[in-house]
This record gives sequence, structure tokens and C-alpha cells, in this order.
Amino acid sequence: MRPSSATEVGLLLHGLEFARVRQGFAANTFAREDAISFGAGANETPLTAETEPLCRDLFSRLFLSRHGDGAHTDPLFRLQPERWLEARLRAEITELLPGLRGDLLYSQVPALSTGDRGLLDLLTLDRNGRLTVIELKAEEDLHLPLQALDYWIRVRALNDDRQPVAGNEGGRPLSAFERQGYFSGAEVSPLQPRLLLAAPALRIHPANEPVLRYFSPQVEWELIALTEHWRRELKVVFRKRSGGAHI
Repeated sequence: MRPSSATEVGLLLHGLEFARVRQGFAANTFAREDAISFGAGANETPLTAETEPLCRDLFSRLFLSRHGDGAHTDPLFRLQPERWLEARLRAEITELLPGLRGDLLYSQVPALSTGDRGLLDLLTLDRNGRLTVIELKAEEDLHLPLQALDYWIRVRALNDDRQPVAGNEGGRPLSAFERQGYFSGAEVSPLQPRLLLAAPALRIHPANEPVLRYFSPQVEWELIALTEHWRRELKVVFRKRSGGAHI
């Protein structure tokens, strides 16, 4: 499940949202009731007695198709691969990347800068409280390093935006993230964020690493290559870091 707002929750299977539950008021009363819909986009359909057979058929096809050993030719298997990869990484991040906080992991985080709006794939802290930006790609993407750098710059700006807040224990100025309610109970380090880029090993564009090596030394990056059959088994194949380290 993924909350979309205080009154709406999405139901997901491996990152693919297939139904929503919205809480509202019954007609002409103040009694609360839940409205359920299924499908997505233009095909989103309210669940009623008449549409229940269609809903059952969709769910049946979805769960038969969308699993680690599913057929790669099946559209339901292939839909939104990056969201599937994100869901897997969220579930296994402490085993794959033990230096990160799996309990303070946020997905699809808004990053605002000069009026533009972007959505980070994943944002968390490392064990020392340092912000870590994680950008994922399931397919080859020439623009991965620059897109990730853009998000890193936005996160750095929000982390540098530190202001005192009345009632804050210890009087420590809080970053924009903390003031918005992120990382409750943790202290976010003022150090520059770390940048992690992850993709299946055979889907990393040949130009990605050369571009990364032109980044400023201020950007501490790490390129993480994952197993090609990550839907079935998610493991790290190799890792390359700024400064030339290869693990």
C-alpha cells in the first residue's frame, strides 16, 4: 500500500498501482465511506456490483503475470519496470546496501528548485545521518548521470536551507526536509549528499561512467550494477565510486 494523501491509499503489486481506496462522505450524510476504484488512467473504473467481474478478471491476470518468473512478452509483466525495481530495492536495501537507513527511506520525493518540480526515486540517510540520493533505471539511459546530478543539486540546496525552529530540542537549525516532516527522530547531517545510481549491469549505458568521472569532486557518487534478472533475484554485481574505486 502507498498513501497518496490523508484520504487516499493506492494498492500496488511490484510497484504497479492497480487500485485505489478513497475515504469520503456518503451522499447527503456525514457518514464516512470508502470508494474503491481499479485500473489506471483513462481505464480507472469505480468498483460496483456491476464492475466486480471485470475487477476480478483484472486482478487474476495481474497476479498471474506480474511475478519474478513471468513472461517478458506479457504487457502486465513489463509495465513500469523502474517502479518494480524501486519496490525491490526498498524491500531489500539494508541487505544490499547495509550502510543506508532502510527505516527512513522515502520514494517519489518532491524536489523543488526555482519553481521546477522533480521527483526523486529514493531518498534516505546513511548511518551517519548523511543524505543519500538514489536514482534508478531499469533500462539503458544516456541521461542518467545528468538527471541524477540535477536531483543531487536540488537536495543539496534543500539541505543547506537551514533555519532555527521554535521548540526544536537543542536549538539546532533544521534543514528544509526536516521542517517538512522528513526523517523524524533523526539528525540530518549538513554534509553534502551522497549520490547513488543503480541499474542492471547490462543496462548501464556505456557513456554513463565517463560522464560521471567529469563530475566535480564535491559530488561523491557510486554506480551500482545489479543482476540482470533482478525481478527474480536482486544482487549487486559490482560497484564503482568517484575517485576510481571499483568494488
